[in-house]
Amino acid sequence: MADATAPEHAVSRRNFLQLLTAAGTAVAAGATLWPLLDALNPDAAEQAAAHPLVSVAALAAGSVMSVTWNGEPVLIRRLTPQQMANAQAVVPDTLADSANFTSRVKPGYESYVVVVGLNTATPCELDQTDTGWTCPCDGSAYDVLGRVTQGPASRNLVIPRFTFVTAAQIRLG
Repeated sequence: MADATAPEHAVSRRNFLQLLTAAGTAVAAGATLWPLLDALNPDAAEQAAAHPLVSVAALAAGSVMSVTWNGEPVLIRRLTPQQMANAQAVVPDTLADSANFTSRVKPGYESYVVVVGLNTATPCELDQTDTGWTCPCDGSAYDVLGRVTQGPASRNLVIPRFTFVTAAQIRLG
């Protein structure tokens, strides 16, 4: 009878040792790979460059500021009440790429417009005008909200990802 129980005991001990070896191997592999994978994450300086904080506190109504983000010019315009009224009066269906006022501004911050300052027809930087922006390369024109009003361009200016941190600060990205 002692001989019949010995193989069962040896099998259960062997299974336990195999399980223990597999668990130890998994822990060792995790402990080795974790620092390597963690080194691939961006550091604090790279995170700050990827999501810059822009102060718009000094931006007067009717003026525009330009910042460079991801190698592209980003234009931030603070609208006057008259510019807002004129932009809301435009019938979106009359534009080449129809967009209403509320789709081009953030709720609660309707006086600010944030767009990428590159023409959508040709990758050319835009010139500022009182009524919006124009492209010196092909003559495309955009209103103060970045909606295309004339020219070969058929799409509105791109709105980058951004959020208002406070009423005076915008975080891009």
